[in-house]
Amino acid sequence: MWDLLTNKEIIIFLLAFARITSALAVMPILGSQSIPAQAKIGASLLFSALIVPMIHNVPLPDAPTIPLVILNISKEVVVGLMLGFIGTLLFASIELAGRLLAIQIGFGMVNVIDPQSQRTVSVIAQIKSLLASMIFIIIDGHHFLLQGLYQSFMAVPVTTAHFNTLLYNINVHMGATIFLSAIKIGAPIITTLLLTSVAMGLVARVVPQMNVFIVGFPLKIGLGLMAMIISLPIFAYVFKLMFIDFKTSYLALIRALGS
Repeated sequence: MWDLLTNKEIIIFLLAFARITSALAVMPILGSQSIPAQAKIGASLLFSALIVPMIHNVPLPDAPTIPLVILNISKEVVVGLMLGFIGTLLFASIELAGRLLAIQIGFGMVNVIDPQSQRTVSVIAQIKSLLASMIFIIIDGHHFLLQGLYQSFMAVPVTTAHFNTLLYNINVHMGATIFLSAIKIGAPIITTLLLTSVAMGLVARVVPQMNVFIVGFPLKIGLGLMAMIISLPIFAYVFKLMFIDFKTSYLALIRALGS
């Protein structure tokens, strides 16, 4: 089979494979550490075989040199990492919100292992991440990532990517969105706990003999968890708005790579 292919076609396949593999390795959900590496490589090979016949107008010489091939493979790896990493920023805001809430509630030292990244995170951040993952799948976020990866080959064929200041601006915007989204997600619980602290301060002034610390600690845990449950619809709504903004930035990133 390979004898029927020219060297240029084999190189185009390797370039496409490099972009797809690096993107799938860091994408949210699809790049989870719980998914076997063999499955990711197999999916990348299948995706590459489907994509290569659609790639045209690749500015490669008929007999490219080895340094040129290595340079272009490195370039495609960077492109794939950028396309996959921008998706992780969506979940970084969820984890940040979870960490903030864990500290406010009193679970700052209660940590678990995240099965997706194999990192130690707070239990509140883990709960938020799992909920966000379910919502992400329900709204077909994983399908959008794969469609975006396909569109990247149509808008930015292999070896034609450009790295410019527009890419920097998009990544800065996504980085700033992490903190803003974390505050939006945690606002209902943080407000509830802030009002609880104010109320406990007033009680301490009125009844000095009461040990506010002993009473306030379990009270803040109970009210914080209750506020988390009540604010689940708000969390889903905010996450959907975040995903809409993410889609805009993702498509803008693809256009910037091709400009």
